[in-house]
Amino acid sequence: MPLPFKRSRQDEPTAFPRSILDAVKSFYATEYPKSKSKHRDDRKPAAHSSRSQTHHATYPTTRAPARAAHRIMQLPTEVLAHIFVLGAAEATMFPVIVSHVCRAWRYVALHTPALWRRITLDGSLKMWNTRVHRAKACTLDIQLAPLVAMSHLAYYNYVQLCTHVVLPYIHRWRSLEVRFVGYAPFLWNAALSGCCGHSSAIEAPALRELTLVYPENDDTKEYMLFNGFAPRLRRATIHGIRLTWAPSLFQNLTYLDYTHHGFTRGAQAAAEVLYMLQVSAALEELRLAFPWRGDTASRYALSASFSRAVHLPRLRKLALYVDWPDVPPALTYTLPHLSLPVLRSLYLVAPPPSRHAAHFDGGFPRLRTVLKSLPRLPALAHLHVAHGWLAEHFLGPLLALLPYPGAPHLTLTLEGAHVTHPFLVNALRGAGRRLRALALVRCERLTAQAVLDVLNRLSGAQLQTGPQVFPAISALYLRDCAGIDWRSLRWLGTVGIMLKVWEGGREVDLRYARAKKARFP
Repeated sequence: MPLPFKRSRQDEPTAFPRSILDAVKSFYATEYPKSKSKHRDDRKPAAHSSRSQTHHATYPTTRAPARAAHRIMQLPTEVLAHIFVLGAAEATMFPVIVSHVCRAWRYVALHTPALWRRITLDGSLKMWNTRVHRAKACTLDIQLAPLVAMSHLAYYNYVQLCTHVVLPYIHRWRSLEVRFVGYAPFLWNAALSGCCGHSSAIEAPALRELTLVYPENDDTKEYMLFNGFAPRLRRATIHGIRLTWAPSLFQNLTYLDYTHHGFTRGAQAAAEVLYMLQVSAALEELRLAFPWRGDTASRYALSASFSRAVHLPRLRKLALYVDWPDVPPALTYTLPHLSLPVLRSLYLVAPPPSRHAAHFDGGFPRLRTVLKSLPRLPALAHLHVAHGWLAEHFLGPLLALLPYPGAPHLTLTLEGAHVTHPFLVNALRGAGRRLRALALVRCERLTAQAVLDVLNRLSGAQLQTGPQVFPAISALYLRDCAGIDWRSLRWLGTVGIMLKVWEGGREVDLRYARAKKARFP
């Protein structure tokens, strides 16, 4: 009778390789606590075959415990995505950084289109093209930052290439920022030629902010952008370019920072700006500047070119910027035609005087002309005067012309090294009871004793005598005034004058006034 088939022992696998593998695993693995190991052993079968006990050595097989998840992983996906979007507004490469942290963050980053909307065109055009696709249907923030270490022809070609990368997505532009540093001919033509024309394909229905800055431009060409259609445009910064100010493009502006291109001057430049303001009558904030061209003023130059008044019923903040050496006549031609019924803040701004303008200690020479051309300011509550605008014969009469509603209402800010003790005494003589607060910014030539003397003169009494004295102002602000020992003025709070101090851009905590170094909250 034939015997049944039986496998020989030579064909059986040996237990030696498996035993070595288990030993190595158990040596490098982290042991579990005894309770867990015991619980794991309890779950094993109670009996094993004799062959398994004979040929297979048993070793405790353990695994490393799973690390506890960080608390940031417990945030909802929507909150984490919103944090990423806020960070991307501060740093251009932030989306790339967070997408390389872990798999979960990469998944959130790739599924958040708003995270990739900021496109800063530089040398990595392929990367920016990928970010455009990751933004999907989200609106885009376009920023052109070309390189400057190039020849004129290479600079022109490079700007044109960067523009053509994002030109097919013009209907998705939320903001456009173009800033040129250095000179090269026809740069505006290279950057904006694709945005000009008479076609619906170049309209910008989602555009909200426009920034075009090129101070060294010498191209007198006038540009008509986006086929005159950008109904959502609210903010514009224009410097060094001549634009067609179409009502369908700029009539809804609420913020305008405009520096005149300088191709026209005097009355012609003033008439051009007045027409722009008439179109953009919904402005709430305006910064206006004219470049100095050395032209002389004419008394009757504007009457024939523009005779109507421009009414700005919503304008609340106006900044007039004048560079050295003097106030351009175009500004004095513009101011008399403005109607500002609700203007709250007026900023008369100028840069610190350079070496060639150091001899102008009395401010700009034509400030008396500006004083005559200023319109009525019935609602003015904040006046900021800086550097070249600081003149006794200008500031004193200006304060006297301001309306007095019967109670202190005006906050006066003076900025610059021209502010001295005699200047304050003479300039504030006509302020009367109009001042509510006085702010001094970078007034290195003032001392605490001089400031106290000015406050005494305004109040008509010695504030040191006691709390029964009523001060003329209710607040004193000192910002980066190195010559003023603010610790000696801390007692002003006992007579009703609130004192606030800033050093290095940070507010000082006056509770630690006795400390040698200023402390910040």
